[in-house]
Amino acid sequence: MNKQPKKKEGIARLMELAGTKKAGLTGACMLSVLSSVCKIVPYFTIYEILKKLIQSYAAGGGFAFSEVKLLVVLTAVSAVLYGIFAHASAMLSHGAAFDILYELRMKLMEKMGRISSGYYTSNTQGSIKKLLIEDVEQIEIFIAHSMCEVAAAVATPLLTIIVLFLVDWRLTLVSLLPIVCSFVILGMALKKPDGAKLQQNMADAKAKMEGTIVEYIHGMSVIKIFGGTKNAFRRYESDLDHFTKAVHDTAFYNANGMGLYYAFFGAQVLFLLPAAIIMLNHAASYAEVLPKILFFLVICAGLKEPLENMMNVSIDSTKINVGLERIDALLAEPEIALVGTGKQLTAYDISFENVSFAYPGSGTNACNGVSFRLPQGSCNALVGPSGGGKSTVAQLLLHFYEVDAGEIRIGGVNINEVTHAELVKNIAYVFQDSFVFHDTIENNIRMGNEAATLEDVKNAAKAANIHGTIEALPDGYQTVVADKTGLSGGEKQRIAIARAMLKNAPVIVLDEATAYADAENEAKIQEAFSRLSKGRTVIMIAHRLKTIQNADNILVMNAGHLEAAGRHDELMKTCALYRDMVTANERRDTWSLRQGGTANEA
Repeated sequence: MNKQPKKKEGIARLMELAGTKKAGLTGACMLSVLSSVCKIVPYFTIYEILKKLIQSYAAGGGFAFSEVKLLVVLTAVSAVLYGIFAHASAMLSHGAAFDILYELRMKLMEKMGRISSGYYTSNTQGSIKKLLIEDVEQIEIFIAHSMCEVAAAVATPLLTIIVLFLVDWRLTLVSLLPIVCSFVILGMALKKPDGAKLQQNMADAKAKMEGTIVEYIHGMSVIKIFGGTKNAFRRYESDLDHFTKAVHDTAFYNANGMGLYYAFFGAQVLFLLPAAIIMLNHAASYAEVLPKILFFLVICAGLKEPLENMMNVSIDSTKINVGLERIDALLAEPEIALVGTGKQLTAYDISFENVSFAYPGSGTNACNGVSFRLPQGSCNALVGPSGGGKSTVAQLLLHFYEVDAGEIRIGGVNINEVTHAELVKNIAYVFQDSFVFHDTIENNIRMGNEAATLEDVKNAAKAANIHGTIEALPDGYQTVVADKTGLSGGEKQRIAIARAMLKNAPVIVLDEATAYADAENEAKIQEAFSRLSKGRTVIMIAHRLKTIQNADNILVMNAGHLEAAGRHDELMKTCALYRDMVTANERRDTWSLRQGGTANEA
């Protein structure tokens, strides 16, 4: 029976993620070790100088600079080399860290494009933001600083302890005793599973709190309009209390162990002084013992810093492990079969063959045994009550989700058998709530075709009836889309429509693309759609049924089922649901308000 390889953690996992940057990190660590060696050299040269001074004073003779000239030069050279090696180490480690961060973030973003959209509904924006920004940034801090400190924290004490033993093994053992006790206490604290669990709980509570904060920021206008006060923030208050409690529990859990750790760790002098007094009382000459005692008092204070760094790295590695687990969890998310055998699409008829699908955790099929075929070049509409499955059909066609059963084919090819690039190249999608990026209007439209010229961009904008609005802006097509641009929802929607027009894809999906347009602009956009749809397979998701009455084929979705399919005239005779929807639309389009009265038909 083959054993599963043990999952790497901490620094081993970081080095695995580093990939080609391992050499840079290794070089940075070696330079850090060299800088540490140079840093401790002055302690020993000064000890030798002090030793010669005391011995000369005890002997009653004079002191010549020539006796310590070499030691002074060595001290100065080591200080300069320390700066050079430390700077080179920092440059290498930071360069490698930023490269690794870039590659890791790109890897995560690419992964997020290959997983089911259900991941984004089951995880808050705050938790995703924490993963992509804070958890990854924590790795940069660890790689750029802590990894080199680890190397220095290991090398410096080892070299120092070796020299200390050469100077006096008795004082060395006395100096190490409190440090050994402190590390035993720290090791016992870190090995407790409850401590790691509390760290995980604290990280989870923070992610949940940040997700709630982001949610309330987005919904602040709704809260204000509906008079939300304390009740509106009850969940935020609850999440904040939960995070505060998690921090409190973690701090109190570690309080005793960390208190003992610090008490022993800084107690070298308390152990050295009694030992020094004993040695002085039994020494034949103070001149021989006193330099050693002074040296140990100074060097032990310097030894504390790298050992503290090691302790901090040990604590940071626990936080890093939590972040790495989140990153690995995302990287391990099952992917939609976006990369297939690499088949090319040469025809563009669309068929759903007994397709069933339920959103993760819903327990109810949003599509249940749906089958239909849309001929190439046809104009088709998806209609039905809210929650009927219209948008789900479009999202499944775009492979946002993996179907639970059945097959979806374009030109006879299963969409699992084409690459993601091939699929999106052939489909243009205008969402109901189109997203416009914080970029220039030209670049927002050019996303549809990066090779397009500015003239092509303008032609697409004209076709979407947004060119005049763009030209009226202070910077025209170079205007950066932001809140201060004052673009309305309908104008942003038409930018998205221009983007789809510029793409010139053979399959067009329009999800309520005229929802924000007024009557005049709706007519112009419909005219543009008529030009756009020639020779292309078009699917329009619509609630305003008068906009799709001339469609070649109308699919009526209801509760995940395909209720009926056909042209408008046919459905008016054969489908009661469609007939009721048309009647309701007509009533909506003809209602008016009278003073002091209620809604009435005109």
